[in-house]
Amino acid sequence: MRKSLLSIVLSISLAAPAAAAPVFRGPGKAMTAPVLAPASAGSAAGAVKAVGYQLDHLSLRLGTVLPDVEVIQLPVQGLMPQGALAAVEFLSRETLPPLTPMGSPEASPAAASRPEAARLVGAALADTDKRELLLQALREKGGEEGGRVAKKLLAVGKDAHGKSAFEVLSREFSEGDDFESRLGALFDGGASLKANMVAAETPESFVAFAQRRFAAGRKRLGILGVPTDDELHDSVALSPLTNPERERVLVELFERGGAARDQIHLQDVGRGRNNIYVVKPGKSDRIIVVGGHHDKVRAGAGTIDNWTGATMVANLYKAMRDLSTDATIVFIGFAREEEGLLGSKAFLKNMDRAERGRIDAMINLDTLAVDGTFSWVNNSDRSLLTLIKNVAVRTGLALKEMTLWGGDSDSSTFRRYGIAGMTVMGASNDVIWDIIHSKNDTIAEFSLEHYKNAFFLTLETMKELAEKPLSRLQRVAAWWLRWFV
Repeated sequence: MRKSLLSIVLSISLAAPAAAAPVFRGPGKAMTAPVLAPASAGSAAGAVKAVGYQLDHLSLRLGTVLPDVEVIQLPVQGLMPQGALAAVEFLSRETLPPLTPMGSPEASPAAASRPEAARLVGAALADTDKRELLLQALREKGGEEGGRVAKKLLAVGKDAHGKSAFEVLSREFSEGDDFESRLGALFDGGASLKANMVAAETPESFVAFAQRRFAAGRKRLGILGVPTDDELHDSVALSPLTNPERERVLVELFERGGAARDQIHLQDVGRGRNNIYVVKPGKSDRIIVVGGHHDKVRAGAGTIDNWTGATMVANLYKAMRDLSTDATIVFIGFAREEEGLLGSKAFLKNMDRAERGRIDAMINLDTLAVDGTFSWVNNSDRSLLTLIKNVAVRTGLALKEMTLWGGDSDSSTFRRYGIAGMTVMGASNDVIWDIIHSKNDTIAEFSLEHYKNAFFLTLETMKELAEKPLSRLQRVAAWWLRWFV
């Protein structure tokens, strides 16, 4: 019996690859060294960037408005981590010497200077003489940028809350009398600095350090399982102000969720930007992708669009890492979405065709946690809209359908390849255009309640997708609808 042309086309397009790989390879490369280390490794310029990096993060964690970042203009209570001395814990974590596994490339001196910079900043905050030494080094050896960093250090030092909180840290890191020599090594690129730091560190001492510094009862950094409310809030509160730092912090969040460095993959998508993803292997070769872009536009802090989505991807990885699932799950933060979905386009375009054909569905997370949880109807496949709606009814979690015109997101890229996709959002038509791509995009608009709702709704939807593949009819519909995206 003759088959129709339509039947032949569908049979070919939906046929399973004859030699499908059981493990997702993807277009990226596993990390083997710290990402985005400051430029001019081992030099005064690298040290200035390291100190400035510490201070920029402290400005967010303490709610201090520093020179050159007044654009934040956020209330202290909106930025403060929830928990006693959480800011001190944050800086403590940054001071951990880098561990260099046997056989892996050494970290650059500039990357090693970051934890040393944290020590010096922590010590200088509570000691006038030491602060003057650091200010002098920044001004004399740091050029124009060093002058700006010196102003930031002065601003933090004058902040009453910051000063009192970091007196605790200062006592731990400045009991010795070698502050000046360590400062000189940092700014002069001393070769002994990194060697001394790495040689003294072992996996055992790393665990002991974490046990002493962090909340009672934690056995190691980055407890696995569903993140706490504080962890969800604080991951969003970080909201770095530059795209390079957003990439670095997203890598850190994956690490906190339990990913080893060689499990974190980077894909260069041009202009120095990277897609960042982690793969959780499943029992079958079927693939589910959950993603959210990590880049921001120039205006605003980019907290809502889309640090909320990027952090949720990392938090979902933490929650699902140890689950046994049928499908392999790819957790990805896309770069350059704001420039025309370039990150997601590069991800699929550069993937092996057979591997791309194993992707069953994609959930995209974009602009979350403002005034609700919404499924973007005209940028999603009906099969996934129905699935997440059923999950919402079963779990009692809030969800509304929303039609939005005038924007686009990474789910479109997957749908154009015939892959069922959907976007989950968190800002209604009433507020979205007043927030995104503007100075109003800050953590002041963030709702932890709505973030948690979207998190648990997406988590339960992914669990269902990971265990039960889409039907043949649903895949056929997604394949044909690509012509209309």
